[in-house]
Amino acid sequence: MKRDAKAAIPQVLTANDLHSGLVVFRTTGGAWSTHISDAEVVDAPEAAEALAAAGAGDERNNRVVGPYLVNVKVEGDVIVPTVLREAIRAAGGPTAGTSVILAHSAPASA
Repeated sequence: MKRDAKAAIPQVLTANDLHSGLVVFRTTGGAWSTHISDAEVVDAPEAAEALAAAGAGDERNNRVVGPYLVNVKVEGDVIVPTVLREAIRAAGGPTAGTSVILAHSAPASA
């Protein structure tokens, strides 16, 4: 039987913590972690649906906001998002305002 191409794409579930606003990832135990390395990785459509449903339940229970699945690559023990936006979120983003902060902290030239 031919496998669905999407079935082989590993995914994790991300959201924002409702209270702190931090980017979080759902773990195998059902907790939420700020570290993508703690995330549950699934690669079957049924598992992805179950993970998304669990995240939706956590949103209804006011634990997180906006849960969604993210495609990742697993390189050894490292989970790497395949999209730049998600890589920034996983690294603790945001990048918005960084250049403004750096410009204001740089010494003025005479």
